[in-house]
Amino acid sequence: MSKKILWKDAFQAITSSLGRFIAIFLLMMLGSFTLIGLKITGPDMRETATDFYRQHKLADTTVVSNYGLDSNDVRVIKDYSKIKNYDLGYFQDTRVNNGQTVVRVFSNPKNISTYELVSGKMPHKSNEIALSYLLKGKYKIGQTISLDKNTSLKHEKFRITGFVRSSEYLDKNDLGQTNVGTGQLNGVAAVAKKAFKTKVYTIARIRYKNTANMNPYSAQYRNTVEKYQKTIKDRLDKNSQNKLNKYQNEIKQARNQIMQGKEQINQVKLFSSARASQLEKEISQKEIELNKEEQSIKQLDYPTYNVHSRDYNPGYTLYRSNSERIDILANIFPVILFAIAALVCLTTMIRFVDEERINIGTLKALGYSDSDVKKKFVLYSLVSGILGILLGATLGYTFLPRLIYKAYTTNLTMPEVKLQFSWIYLLVTLAIGLLCTTFAALWALRRTLNEKPAKLLLPKVPKKGARILLERITPLWNRMSFTYKVTARNLFRYKSRMLMTIFGVAGCTGLLVMGFGIKDSLNGISEIQYKNIIKYDLVTVQRNNLTKKQQNKLDEVLNSDEIKLYKDVHYEQLTKKAGVDDTEQMISLLVPNSNKNLDKFIGLHERKTNKELKLTDNSVIISEKLANLLDAKKNSAITLKDDEGKWHKFKVTDITEMYMGHYMFVGKQAYQRSMDKKYTTNGELVTLRNKSNKNVQEMSERFIKTNAISVISQNINNKKTIDNVMNGLGRVIFILIGIAVILAVVVIYNLTNINVSERIRELSTIKVLGFYDKEVTMYIYRETIILSFIGILFGYLLGEWLHNFIITSLPPTNAMFDPNMCAMNYILSGAIPLIVTLILAFVMHRRIRSIDMLEALKSVD
Repeated sequence: MSKKILWKDAFQAITSSLGRFIAIFLLMMLGSFTLIGLKITGPDMRETATDFYRQHKLADTTVVSNYGLDSNDVRVIKDYSKIKNYDLGYFQDTRVNNGQTVVRVFSNPKNISTYELVSGKMPHKSNEIALSYLLKGKYKIGQTISLDKNTSLKHEKFRITGFVRSSEYLDKNDLGQTNVGTGQLNGVAAVAKKAFKTKVYTIARIRYKNTANMNPYSAQYRNTVEKYQKTIKDRLDKNSQNKLNKYQNEIKQARNQIMQGKEQINQVKLFSSARASQLEKEISQKEIELNKEEQSIKQLDYPTYNVHSRDYNPGYTLYRSNSERIDILANIFPVILFAIAALVCLTTMIRFVDEERINIGTLKALGYSDSDVKKKFVLYSLVSGILGILLGATLGYTFLPRLIYKAYTTNLTMPEVKLQFSWIYLLVTLAIGLLCTTFAALWALRRTLNEKPAKLLLPKVPKKGARILLERITPLWNRMSFTYKVTARNLFRYKSRMLMTIFGVAGCTGLLVMGFGIKDSLNGISEIQYKNIIKYDLVTVQRNNLTKKQQNKLDEVLNSDEIKLYKDVHYEQLTKKAGVDDTEQMISLLVPNSNKNLDKFIGLHERKTNKELKLTDNSVIISEKLANLLDAKKNSAITLKDDEGKWHKFKVTDITEMYMGHYMFVGKQAYQRSMDKKYTTNGELVTLRNKSNKNVQEMSERFIKTNAISVISQNINNKKTIDNVMNGLGRVIFILIGIAVILAVVVIYNLTNINVSERIRELSTIKVLGFYDKEVTMYIYRETIILSFIGILFGYLLGEWLHNFIITSLPPTNAMFDPNMCAMNYILSGAIPLIVTLILAFVMHRRIRSIDMLEALKSVD
């Protein structure tokens, strides 16, 4: 039997029902675009970073010491068998052109943590320098810049030879703190090693033998590096006492030389006063330098070693957590979206089979086999499904990762995203898509093909009406008009379509509630954090063993007119491994000298009850996110580690609202009891009268110039960091909201179109009975509106659950989102499906108005 007409009919089905074809195409495209796009973006981001780190041989570990690294320290590193190679270098923080721009100048490493040359060339002469490409707008190649005097650099003047991208410093805004200029780094720079005049190395970069092929984001890598770092730290610590003795002996020898020099001056005076005067100047300069060195050693205190992993690099952890947030969204958003698409496609294909009932009967009567009949539906579903999936996959592999990557890396120095292709994601998406279309068509055909051709040649008997539950509520039922009684019966008459509409609208609304809810949770967090909670502008941390001169200069600034308020505190950082990835959390410990007027600096209160918390001498108040990570509650005990590796136990008395960073606010007695040492102040919380960015920078510089401050933390920088993280995530959520809106349009249009097509004879009948066009439209569309309202209500419940899940899973380990949602969120999330429904009402009204009643009611006998 010829199959030519059969194939022709199959292809004509596409053009004759183009609306249905496009609907399936769009649903599959949206599903595959979202699923593949979100699933591949996280791996794309990590692969981009991994490739960048591998290309520039990023150090696994860096070692620095407050006394520098001498030959004994180098020997410890060299003799450790797990080390593949290491690079010894120098760095110096300095201002550029005596301004507020502060750069950290590194000696150019040979083969570890190398720089990417963005433009120009790398420095080779001792007076050449390459600046971070972030400073490209301020300076240009060939320009000569001046750096601070009295540094470890040989020269003050340097010629810019190029601009580079650092593999260690990824964050554009928060490069770290310094004791130069404003206290904040603005960039990094590279010079030749010979540009430094110091003999003691200031940094060692290390790579290990068996980490090169490890995934740098894996637990295996982190555990391996941590184990090796501990070994190195333990071995280096054994050099501390010898190093201190060595420096003390060197100073003693230098002091003896000065004494000998002074004796020599007295002898020289007898023969030459000019020579004696010259010697006096030389000895005096040496004595000044020696006094400075002695004071520096006093402030450095005991020799310590800081052994850091890659997590210490600015931006490294932020980038990793950004990629992991996408993974969380990828496990939620596409699943719901594809579930909605599957339900709507299933309904669409069932309706398609019902529409082709008479044609199926005709083909069977002519002797065509069941497999011949199936070809039309298989072809239709395969073409619409596969085309949609392929287009969606193409955009998912290319467009969406670039869009999300750009959103997340706006404030990072990462290179262009490296796109990957995954057969697994494509095959999984194809399998899901074919289940939603082709399998749905075959499942719907199964029952139809079992019927006799004679029965199939007759139109399908409409579902008969039946008594519904509402009818049993007699007082209500009797007061309903005839049209509303018909609407109520029709809603329950077509149960599958009712459920599909409710589920479809609920899914779209739920995704919108989640999207807008996350935007609500992100908006204004920095304002709440740095207006209602953290009210001070600066935290200053003093050097050890301040001289009277340094203290006087510091007091002068603190008591100046620019300072509104300040409070003496003890400040230090503790650590604890916590979170899903078991990474080290930095906890800021603040112990005020007096609890009086503390509320002018810090707003302590419970988030849910807004109850104000008072800090007493025995209080230990921790931030909410830290409490969640440590599973801590009121009266429970937590243990934290100090910078010397000692563990300390604290009993939590209260938990305070906090959105960024981990904080502990501790009373004096509680501090002394837990830390087992006497309380002393070492810093100040400072509130400025003028809170402008310019003034914050100027005041920070004044504090640094006192030479009494070792570290200064600006809330402006912290606020900027929060805003950058939130803006990146906000852009991603905006994309997902757009996808949810498109999905709502496709779903509501498709389900409404099916409803009208399925009941075309019914609509023609009531038109013949004299109903006006508007009444006919409302006859059927009233059901859609009611079901949309029900779907929106269920969508609110789904959206709340999704929102709660996301805001607990999505934030980085050192932050939390505001769990509250604005009323406008619900209004917008409900309004969008309703507006779509109403717009489509006008579209359907035009279609209903143009129905050919005679054709629709024509007998098929």
